[in-house]
Amino acid sequence: MKIFTVCFLISIYSLSCTQTTKEDTSATCLAKWKKGEEKTILISRTKKRFPPSEKFPVFNLTYEAHILVLDSSKDGYTIKWVFHLPEEFKISNPGLAELLPVYEGLQMIFTTTPAGVFKELMNWKEVKDAYIAMMEVSLPKNMDDSTRAIINRSNELFNSREMAEGTLIPEIRLYHAPYGNQFTTKETKSDTSLVDVNLFGGEPVPAIAIQKIKEINSRKDYLDATISVQLDSVDAYKVVLGFLKKMNIPEDSDIVKAKEMLSGFQVTVHNEYRIKRSTGWIISLRSEKTGGASQLKQTETFVYKMK
Repeated sequence: MKIFTVCFLISIYSLSCTQTTKEDTSATCLAKWKKGEEKTILISRTKKRFPPSEKFPVFNLTYEAHILVLDSSKDGYTIKWVFHLPEEFKISNPGLAELLPVYEGLQMIFTTTPAGVFKELMNWKEVKDAYIAMMEVSLPKNMDDSTRAIINRSNELFNSREMAEGTLIPEIRLYHAPYGNQFTTKETKSDTSLVDVNLFGGEPVPAIAIQKIKEINSRKDYLDATISVQLDSVDAYKVVLGFLKKMNIPEDSDIVKAKEMLSGFQVTVHNEYRIKRSTGWIISLRSEKTGGASQLKQTETFVYKMK
């Protein structure tokens, strides 16, 4: 089951969604940025596994995203994000920053539409290489051949722009999710699917997106909105099986043993945003994603606060 567990946990957090909305709205999230604008966001990221396990301790990390608008035109924006670890973290954890290249100095340069909708990660190869280097440093030295094969295969899957965009920049995807969306004070349900390319092969995986305005405060110039996504357990089951197949995992042993658990696999996402209406900058957000089944669940939480 060790091989299956590795693949299962990888698959849970490779899901990313986009949504389409109805026209009857009372507010739209639109970027109104200027070339040269700079912003800093403090990000707290937490992963928890249920039931708790010593092999999978709680993951907590706080870091900063330094944002620069490189270009602004009628065709959209070019944005640069650079992650940095807070100075107090580096002081209290000397030498650890070198083991976390993704969170200390990695540049992510991407383009958006005029509305602020994410379009393309320009330096995806650089981002991919940084993530793979960080993962390899953290891997145990005494892995058996089967586990090493799984890791090598997962690395190979990232050799495309689509995979890098879909799995390696969750912070950016999450931040830009509301842009271009029209919200209403009445709860709106709409069809949604995985990002443009199904990361696991096969047909796009359907889901339901639910979004709503919680509050519009014109005096204080902000909009509070929520976006939730529910992935059907039957379709999620197909996603995991597709992932295992793409990883060349034999269909006899582990998959058969885990079939009962996989049949109850579910993914839910709930995102809350506070948007400054006059500029379009998202000044705070909270996201909670839960994936798994009754015997194995994992929750990942992001909390953003603009400094």
